Amino acid sequence: MTSSQRERHSNFSQVLFNNVEKFYIPGDVVCCYTLTEKFVPRPKDWVGVFKVGWETTQEYYTFMWAPMPDDLNTESATQQKIQFKGRKIKINTRSKTHDWDSLL
Repeated sequence: MTSSQRERHSNFSQVLFNNVEKFYIPGDVVCCYTLTEKFVPRPKDWVGVFKVGWETTQEYYTFMWAPMPDDLNTESATQQKIQFKGRKIKINTRSKTHDWDSLL
């Protein structure tokens, strides 16, 4: 299932990405996301940067391990963020801007 198909078939997302831009100028990117109260975080959760239209999780440009929330016993949504350093995002393109998707 591709990312666009997954969007159409998903009735409820347990991780919501906030303030996602249509494109990003190369450099550091801060990824802000919300873990809903139904999401159960695990130590090996990760956030990846993907080209728009990705089809498998192996097609990531880079990833970072997602930090565990400070309060694991909360019954409300938790705000999280990760900063991807621009030098770690290797993209083979001549474009000055890049379209990305994220996945947790």
